[in-house]
Amino acid sequence: MGCPADLLDDLVQDVFLSVLASRFEERNEHSTSAFLRRVARNLLLKTMGRQRREPLLGDLALTDEVWIEFEGEDRGSAYVEALRGCFAMLAPRASEVLRLRYDKKLGGEAIAHQVGLKEAGVKSILVRAKKRLRECIERTVKP
Repeated sequence: MGCPADLLDDLVQDVFLSVLASRFEERNEHSTSAFLRRVARNLLLKTMGRQRREPLLGDLALTDEVWIEFEGEDRGSAYVEALRGCFAMLAPRASEVLRLRYDKKLGGEAIAHQVGLKEAGVKSILVRAKKRLRECIERTVKP
């Protein structure tokens, strides 16, 4: 969909965190796959809108083909399991901030007030925690 490389890792993390924080119920592989693609697409469009940039949507059918190839035979379950394990290893404050952001859907200011930090501190924790999750998942799920 033309997602800039510098944004891709963050969006992948945001998709999995959104699923982890939601009350998602797996019905079947096709539904799960479609749900993940829809969440990813919506997050990309929302982010690009905030940045006042136009996404290069390209061929959406090709995008779906690439996604299906990425999922592999396990339909992405290795990534979800890796995320759960990696999330459990985060520092308590980092996991609390992530839960407030993705489970409770609070903004930076509300999270800062709740955990007794400045908004910049919350942003810093989010960036570092997502980086740790990404690195842990990459170590856990070897392509």
